[in-house]
Amino acid sequence: MVNHQTQILAALLKAAGRYVSGNELARKLQISRPAVYNNIQKLSKCGHLIATRKGLGYCYQKSQFFDTTVIDHYRTTTFPVGIHTFQSISSTNDYAKQFGSSQDFAVPQVFVADTQTKGHGRLGRHFYSPIKGGIYLSILIPLQNRRPIHSGLITTGTAVCVVRTLQQFFPDEDFRVKWVNDILVHDKKCGGILTETISSLEDGLHEDVVVGIGLNIDSAGFPDQISHKAGAIVASTTIDKNRIAAGIIDNFFYLYQTYTSGNFLEEYARLSETLGKRVQIVMGNQTITGLADHFTGDGALVVQQDSGVQVTVSSGEVTKVYLPGNGYSG
Repeated sequence: MVNHQTQILAALLKAAGRYVSGNELARKLQISRPAVYNNIQKLSKCGHLIATRKGLGYCYQKSQFFDTTVIDHYRTTTFPVGIHTFQSISSTNDYAKQFGSSQDFAVPQVFVADTQTKGHGRLGRHFYSPIKGGIYLSILIPLQNRRPIHSGLITTGTAVCVVRTLQQFFPDEDFRVKWVNDILVHDKKCGGILTETISSLEDGLHEDVVVGIGLNIDSAGFPDQISHKAGAIVASTTIDKNRIAAGIIDNFFYLYQTYTSGNFLEEYARLSETLGKRVQIVMGNQTITGLADHFTGDGALVVQQDSGVQVTVSSGEVTKVYLPGNGYSG
């Protein structure tokens, strides 16, 4: 069955800010003018902001919710992915893992939600996910020939991709990254990255990888227990978050194709809020204290202890990283 809403939405997006008359839409889709109007009304009820001007027609402005057609439109690369959008979901990472273990798929799948009811980060820590205020996105990637995943590189590489995208839309903000997986702005955490794998029950080998990205764009009302360390990028924005999501997807897959080379690590180091700072790294019952010296070629952190001995810490070993005396208190 023909979906006229999707066709009208695609036509308005293609017009790129130009008004499209009802007659033009009716003629193109071979439907009546009232049918065009009714479908425009349905699109508006779904959260699409469409301006109407007598004598000119309709002009697409933005969407208040994530929409597959809109994200696809704003993508600028042709790397094949399947995109799924939700107004509410428990956790995009959890859904992606369920999808990966129950569905057959040949190309990466992306899951984007307006809000999460059980959003979480590393070690199950809660991630504040209010509706309309952020981007909650997970990427599910099938591992061809069950090749190993380099979690330290994919997490640091994803951080670079996200910051590149955010700098495009918010050029006046100074984004930083805290090893392993935090994205900072205004000395507060505005985003986090969670990399998880799906393993075979038969032999334990990794079959898929899930990369979760949570961002507070213009979220508000942070709970008291996290308001001192978590915040939004801006107080409010008119930017369609579908455009930001599309940019993240494009930047991620551009880098993912060569991420094992680690050729982004120099950029990651420039963005780092960790290097050159005194750190306390908790690994289970052990705490390492010293100066964060440099990153290795696989994304691990080398810490020079007060004794002068250098210790290399991989991301998979870390429970918590503290930056004593730094502006960010998380």
